[in-house]
Amino acid sequence: MLSWREVFKKVLRYIFFDNNCSYCHKELDRDGYICYTCLKKLKENSSLKNKDNFFYVYIYDKAIRQIISDYKLRNRKTMVNDLAYLIEKPLKELIEKENIDVVIPVPVSKNRELERGFNQIDYLLSTLQITYKKIERVKDTKHMYSLDSYKKREKNIKNAFKTELNLKNKKILIVDDIVTSGATINEISKEIKSNNEGVEIVIFSIAISKHFI
Repeated sequence: MLSWREVFKKVLRYIFFDNNCSYCHKELDRDGYICYTCLKKLKENSSLKNKDNFFYVYIYDKAIRQIISDYKLRNRKTMVNDLAYLIEKPLKELIEKENIDVVIPVPVSKNRELERGFNQIDYLLSTLQITYKKIERVKDTKHMYSLDSYKKREKNIKNAFKTELNLKNKKILIVDDIVTSGATINEISKEIKSNNEGVEIVIFSIAISKHFI
């Protein structure tokens, strides 16, 4: 039986927040923001996939886009627990298999972090108890989804990152939520390699655009 506090919490959420599954949009039947049926379906398809050292779990389709958007932008921060459940095994397997030395999350700008209240990838890695090192985002760029070509995205993200980390001869895993064109990852890789010799870079994202593969 639920305690009065749990009941009160559920009532508040139902009144003030959307109580529908981020995946199928039906009314939720569990805590979190993905229903039992959809969570089971997503878990069954959560194997690690690879395209030219870009490792990922899901294709970036409409449903996955909604889940990631809800997590980042719609006050559904606790969705981190469902995302951690879905990607923990493939991500940790990748770190072990590739003998990763350093994990680096893609940073967001200070303004973007203030808007959202958190960095979604930092928070996910912390939830998974994965140690990481941070690089700095020194340029407040436009949203990449608003740009319709790789050249525009490349120009938008140019010189956006800075790091003074000593990563010489390290194998690095860059972690992001979505890879669409690869422009952000390429710019981060360029910055890391400009200051460090002998680095090897591997990419992991929750989802990847079908156009990318």
